[in-house]
Amino acid sequence: MKLAAAALALGFTFSVAPARAQSDAAHVLDAVFYGFDEDHDGVITGAEANRFIDKTFSELDRGKTGKISPQAWMSFSFGLADVAADQGRSDAYDRAKAKIFKRWDRAKSGALTLEDYRAGVLGDARKAVGGATKDADLRIDLAAFKRAPFVRQLMRALH
Repeated sequence: MKLAAAALALGFTFSVAPARAQSDAAHVLDAVFYGFDEDHDGVITGAEANRFIDKTFSELDRGKTGKISPQAWMSFSFGLADVAADQGRSDAYDRAKAKIFKRWDRAKSGALTLEDYRAGVLGDARKAVGGATKDADLRIDLAAFKRAPFVRQLMRALH
């Protein structure tokens, strides 16, 4: 039931996008959400989010420099690159990723530190749930995850 409600809400967001793109994007976002939600209780806690951030940062910091380069960031698909390609929206999708990178690069250094990446993901998550101030208080469900600014920005690029 909860999944159906989230899918319905996503459908309203993408009412102008083809039905297949809506379905594909919804499935990908569900998978990303459940990747964060380690205990599969339907809620991402601050601790779960931080562990996911640490894991993905490590994967993106290929040279182990303590930074995510723009090239590494742009090569990261978020699982939606294939959907974007199927819709002929790869350029728009790449522009959205570049904007997120730029927004999260707080020092404007041209790279994301772990602190930048964590502040970006968690800051956007806090906006989606109404501003929990401590990681320990952060609890984000699937619908809130889909409202997070970085998720919405990526999804807008698909239509």
